[in-house]
Amino acid sequence: MKTNILIFIFVCITSRALFAEGGRLNDMPLFQSQEPLELTLVADIVAIRSDKSDDPEYTPAMLLQHFDTYINKGFDIKIKARGNTRRLSGLCDFPPLKFNFKKGQVKNTVFEGQDKLKFVSQCRQEESFQNYVLEEYLLYQTYHIITPVSYRTRLVNITIKDYKLRVPTITMTGFLIEDDESLAKRIDARPYEQKLFSQDSCESTAVDRLSMFQYMIGNTDYYIHTLHNTDIFELKHSGELIPVPFDFDFAGVINTPYASPSRQIPITQVRQRYFKGSCRDEQAYNPILELFNSKKAEIFALYNRFDYLPKTVIKKSLRYYGKFYKIINDPESVEESFYSVCNAPLYLEPRK
Repeated sequence: MKTNILIFIFVCITSRALFAEGGRLNDMPLFQSQEPLELTLVADIVAIRSDKSDDPEYTPAMLLQHFDTYINKGFDIKIKARGNTRRLSGLCDFPPLKFNFKKGQVKNTVFEGQDKLKFVSQCRQEESFQNYVLEEYLLYQTYHIITPVSYRTRLVNITIKDYKLRVPTITMTGFLIEDDESLAKRIDARPYEQKLFSQDSCESTAVDRLSMFQYMIGNTDYYIHTLHNTDIFELKHSGELIPVPFDFDFAGVINTPYASPSRQIPITQVRQRYFKGSCRDEQAYNPILELFNSKKAEIFALYNRFDYLPKTVIKKSLRYYGKFYKIINDPESVEESFYSVCNAPLYLEPRK
């Protein structure tokens, strides 16, 4: 009975929204604004939380976008839990999700052109875990400053309700991540899903740029060649392979309580930096260091104008980045931190 009432209410709200909104959303593409979306998600939350399988099943859900008190836009979508650490570790109360939209419903809306979107959720209800999500969002934004060949993101304030009212309603701020097919189209490429023997099968500048960024944020939880927290795209015009990173919650700059460094490298805590880039000729990293130096002011400005985190968290992050910039502008530190620990290159053809 309660379920039927909820469905009736949402149908009524959605019908009114379709009439009221008209074409107003034509100028609101998803990633062209950083104003947080206001959303409500209604689904079988118990089923989503309890699905611990290797490949969770999609389940029906209703997503509402709110504009003001009485105007909403409804989407009949499917969702499923995703990821491994946050979903299976037992540390988190709520897993990250994947939203699957119906193409016919997103026309002339903020989600136009979208099919599947990753949603990064708050792991636990404590304030510190809300901060971790916002800090990870800033890392996606930071890498997008470094290079447009990166995943775009959008903040959302979301209320999550179990449609059977079996668990308490959850309210959090999370973010949506651009789909790989959308990124591929934007850079005129196609997703490349085969594992490689070496990261050096990818275009060298892209590898160096990614490796330096991961060093900057103190993240070792990635491997390019095995596609661990890295997607690879094949450029259509040249056939070059370009790696793009994702999932930064193990980064030292965030320092989540569940993060740990890769077991294959000689550090004991994520706040320590360790360079996983390829060895290059002497001075080869200079253009990459110049790139990061040229983006410093923009990166620091991104953090300083971000109002959703406590100032203490912002200052902590910028101090951590300050140490990075001190390293890359000292020749002895550059030799010690990069050229002395880099991975010997293996220049192999990416495929037959």
